[in-house]
Amino acid sequence: MKLVLMIAPYFVPRRRVGALRPFKFAIHLRKYGYKPVILTIANPGGRLTKKEIKLLTGIEVIEIASPIDRTENGKKGLKKEGSISGSVLNWIDKQTPLDSWIYLFQMRYSWILQQIKAVDPDLIWATGDPWSGLWLGEKLASELHKPFVADFRDPWTLANVNLRKRSVFSSGVDREAEKKVVNNADKLIFTSRLTEQKYADHYQLDSDKSSTIYNSYDSALIKPQSDTEWDFELEDDVLNLIFFGKFRRLSPVNSVANALKVLKKKYPRESDYICIHSFGEPDQKNFKTIEDYGLKKNFQFHEPVVPENMIPVLKSADILLLSTDMEREEIIPAKLWDYLSVEKPIFSIAPNPEVGEIIMKSKAGVQVHPEEKEEIAEIFHSFIQAKRKQENLLFAMEEDLPDRKVYESKETTKQLAAIFDELTSNA
Repeated sequence: MKLVLMIAPYFVPRRRVGALRPFKFAIHLRKYGYKPVILTIANPGGRLTKKEIKLLTGIEVIEIASPIDRTENGKKGLKKEGSISGSVLNWIDKQTPLDSWIYLFQMRYSWILQQIKAVDPDLIWATGDPWSGLWLGEKLASELHKPFVADFRDPWTLANVNLRKRSVFSSGVDREAEKKVVNNADKLIFTSRLTEQKYADHYQLDSDKSSTIYNSYDSALIKPQSDTEWDFELEDDVLNLIFFGKFRRLSPVNSVANALKVLKKKYPRESDYICIHSFGEPDQKNFKTIEDYGLKKNFQFHEPVVPENMIPVLKSADILLLSTDMEREEIIPAKLWDYLSVEKPIFSIAPNPEVGEIIMKSKAGVQVHPEEKEEIAEIFHSFIQAKRKQENLLFAMEEDLPDRKVYESKETTKQLAAIFDELTSNA
C-alpha cells in the first residue's frame, strides 16, 4: 500500500467546511491502495464524534500545535471585533501574504520536515484555503522530490470575492505564491469546472495538468434517522426553508432578503407564512440586513449541527435553500452535496450555472439567479400556496429518481486515487 501525505490545515474535529473534504477522502483512500497520513493544525478544544473516531481508526494524524487560533470562537487569542487588540491583529492579517497560518508553518518548518521525512510518503496532497497549506505542500514536495497534488477548494487570486481583506503588498506576494504552486504541482484539482477553466485560461495550462473533483456527501458519516432526532419541532402551518449554514460574508442573506421584501410588499399577509432556518448566528452585517428589512420574524437561528446528525434536520424541511454571494460565479456551495443526500426539493439562488445543471440532472429542484428578486419572490409565493393545498413543492417526486451515488465520497475518492496512481506510476 502506497502512502500519501495529506496536508489539511483544517481537519476534524475542527468544525469548518474546509475540514470535511480531506476527511471524506482520507476515510476511503485505503480501499484504493493508499494509506493517508494527515498533517493538520491542532484543535485542542475540538472533540471527535464516536462515528469520526471509528472512521479514523488506523489513520495517523500529525498535529501542529499553535499558540494562537483566531478561527474558533472562544479560543485563546481571539479578540472581539472593534477592540484595539482585534484591530491590530486584523491589520497584521491584512498585511500577511497567503494567511496568518504561514507564520506557524515557517516557525515549525524544521519540525514538520523531520516528521514528514520519517513518514516518507510516496506523494503529497495539499488543500487550500488556508492557502498556506498549498505553500507548505509545494515546499515539502520540492525538498523531498515527491509528486505534488494541489487541491484548490476555491479560487485563490482569481476569485471575484476575496476570502479576506489584503493589502497591495500581500496581494502581490499571493499572486507569486500561487504561480509557483501552479507551475510546480504535478496536478491541480478544482471543485468546479468553471474554476478549472478559469485557471486553465489564465495560466495557459495543458489539458492534462488539471482536473475537477467535486465535493461530496458521505453515507458513512450519516446516522440513520431512527438513531437521532432534531430537538426542534417546526411549525406545520408555515413554509419551512432550511439553509444548512449561517448567513455570512461569503453566503450573504441579501438575495433572500430582497426577495422577501418584494413578497412582503406584493403579498403582505403571505409573507408571514415563510420561515427560514439557519445554523449559527449570522454575522453583524447580515443580521443588520434582516433587521433593517423588518424580516426578523421570518428567520430562526439554531445551534450548528454536526454532519452525522444532519439527516433528520434536512428531512424536516419543506424546501432546502441554497444561496451564495452573487460575485462567486465559479463556486459550488458545499452544502449542495449534503442536500443531495436526501430526497427533499432544493431551491438554489446561485450564479453558477453548473450548480443548476447538477440539480436538474438529479431532478432535485430549480435554480434562479440571485439578481432575479421578483422571480424569487413569486416562487416563494407559489411554495406557500402549494403547501396550503398540500401539493408537491417544486417538482413531483418520481419513483425512479436518478442515482446520486456519483456524488458520494467513495466515488470522488476513487477519482482522486486514479490521479495518485498516474503520478506514482510515472514517478
